[in-house]
Amino acid sequence: MPASGTDIAATTTSTPAAREEPEAEPEPPADAPASDRLAYYERIVHRERELYRDTVAAADQRFVERAHVPLYQINRQGLYLHRISEVTGKPFTRFKDYLLEVWGISRAHGYRIVNEYPVVKALAPLGAEAPDKLSTRQVPKLLGVLRSRGADDWSVGEEAVRTVWTQSESKTPAGLQETIDKLGWGDPQAEALDDLSESERERKSLVEKWDQVTATLDPAKARQLLERSPDEAKRLLDKIKPFVEVLEEVSQLPAPKGKRRR
Repeated sequence: MPASGTDIAATTTSTPAAREEPEAEPEPPADAPASDRLAYYERIVHRERELYRDTVAAADQRFVERAHVPLYQINRQGLYLHRISEVTGKPFTRFKDYLLEVWGISRAHGYRIVNEYPVVKALAPLGAEAPDKLSTRQVPKLLGVLRSRGADDWSVGEEAVRTVWTQSESKTPAGLQETIDKLGWGDPQAEALDDLSESERERKSLVEKWDQVTATLDPAKARQLLERSPDEAKRLLDKIKPFVEVLEEVSQLPAPKGKRRR
């Protein structure tokens, strides 16, 4: 991912050139044939629709260019788990629900923004060699290279993506992986949206809570407090209470994939 401090707002965006307005066409007189008047007004609507489409497309592209990094971080770090849904009144458990409710973005569009766009952007300098479209199986391979090789410098990751693409005789996922292996870059599979199950997302959130609680809990000091006075013991128990609640929540979750609770 981009090094911390990346100035997302500084991302260069392209804006459409100013449209040359056609010379004003005189409005047909009221007694002109209906077909002439209809054609006149439809030409105006057509021009405005094309302008609207160009404007919306440019705005959408600008949004994608600037939003893909923060949305990636929100998904990757599970930060949406800390956002309360106005519909359910509970924290979100799925990124796609967060995207749709908070930002009005469908899962498909969210995938394009968070996963596909950075890869397409990295390949764009290849010009004619750049693919017109990437499959959902190609993207994770290239996105993994981008994020792992570009952990400290995003431009290095983009160059690595271009290297993998140009050196791969076969552009299939297997062909891309073969090139990645030859380059010694391992298997940097990137996470897709909602790649974790709901219970695993909950588990991740609970682990964070666990770390927060246990970070300040010193067993030796706790025993000393318990031996001193009931009041101090009560205050200690109040501090331990969240820790116990987390334990109870964890115990109710299904075991992680491939593991069994004893």
